[in-house]
Amino acid sequence: MGTALSAAAIEAAFGGSGDFVARDVVAAGLRLRLYFVDGLVGGNLISDFVVKPLIQEVAGSAAAIRTEAADGVVYSAVCQPVDTLEDALAKLLNGFAVLLFPEEARALAFETKTPVNRGPSAPEVENTVKGAKDAFNENMRINTGMIRRHMRSADLHFTQLVVGKQTATNVSVAWVRGLTNPQLVERTVARLRSLEIDSFATPAAVEEYLTGSRKTAFPLLQYTERTDRFVTALLAGRVGILVDGLPLAYLAPVNLGRLMDSPEDLSRDFVSASAIRVLRYAALLLTLLLPGLYVAVAAFHQEMIPTALLMSIVASKQAVPFPTIFEVLFLLLAFEILQEAGLQLPQSIGQTVSIIGGLVVGTAAVEARLVSPAALIAVSVAGICGFALPGRDFADAIRIWRLIAAVLASMAGLFGLTAAFLLLVGHLSGLQSYGASYLAPFSAASGGGAILRRRLVTRRERPEDASREGLA
Repeated sequence: MGTALSAAAIEAAFGGSGDFVARDVVAAGLRLRLYFVDGLVGGNLISDFVVKPLIQEVAGSAAAIRTEAADGVVYSAVCQPVDTLEDALAKLLNGFAVLLFPEEARALAFETKTPVNRGPSAPEVENTVKGAKDAFNENMRINTGMIRRHMRSADLHFTQLVVGKQTATNVSVAWVRGLTNPQLVERTVARLRSLEIDSFATPAAVEEYLTGSRKTAFPLLQYTERTDRFVTALLAGRVGILVDGLPLAYLAPVNLGRLMDSPEDLSRDFVSASAIRVLRYAALLLTLLLPGLYVAVAAFHQEMIPTALLMSIVASKQAVPFPTIFEVLFLLLAFEILQEAGLQLPQSIGQTVSIIGGLVVGTAAVEARLVSPAALIAVSVAGICGFALPGRDFADAIRIWRLIAAVLASMAGLFGLTAAFLLLVGHLSGLQSYGASYLAPFSAASGGGAILRRRLVTRRERPEDASREGLA
């Protein structure tokens, strides 16, 4: 049982807030009370489609007016009865106008949401040459509409919830009947319903609350701003999460292979896409291990370097007063700072600062004999290879482990580098995303995650397994 509905209770809940509007409407000699939140509703919609019909076209008692309004006198596509204070507040905060009948302590809610200010735009991060150009925006209902346009199937379902005591954020769990494991859907919905939090309006809140207390820098949810990629993931048996107010969507479960997939892979033929994926994995190994490998070889295992190259490195290091590990760490940290500075500045200025700053810092450091050219080249190649990784969250985690690998390599050479790599593999093998292993994709039969992109198959060739995602 909710709190009894009354004009005093509704007005006390908002406490005289400046955007809360309450006005009297006289219909057939009866005084009704109309409430709405300015900014969430359109004033012209209320005037033309709610107030005007009530004043001009209804007659009779309060019960008769309420019946006529619900039956279509009020020109609103959605009309829902409201019987409790909690329901009235929820409607007001979701773009409805609430018409209260004081004598009966009952109300009707009419949908009068403001028009969308920003329509779908092209993806900014996951842009492709031949792919679709519609990206998610901050309005969840527009996002679900775009998904429906990509997948016109009655098997596509959205389970809607409200999360956050203060933000009351609308969240939709997307899944496909017959393809998504029901246990995966139940697990996601149960997790969302169990959250006792104030806010669910930021990406960090979504990722951390949904995945629990995680002790890793690697993402346990995959995000995307592309509707076509989201639909492709749903058809592979994954579950999607849409959060009102965020111009992106989340997918679960996730693993290493899926994080290495790029939206461009589905725009190429499977031979070219497979070759690019192999190159991408090579870039992953280079960005992770190259700085540590350079430190290990230059400081401990000079016999592994060809004589001509060794003489060149020795000649370039003669005037450098710092050990190799200091050179590499200085360059890695400078690279990270320049990248972060480029992100904080406006886009046009940030790109200029990143490029020119990198050239100036690198050139000045070499000329000042603070670092050697060989160290600069090793770190630069590792940094460029890091930009080939599709997801930024995944790339950030790899950069952290790159520093760890370089430090361990400076302590024990190739033995330290090997130890760092084994620690990383052990860490990843212990991770799970919604019960699915983080390193599973390389032997998984279902789509997404293999190093080579398999060719697309027809429905007859597709496995008729309704549970595409297994749970550990």
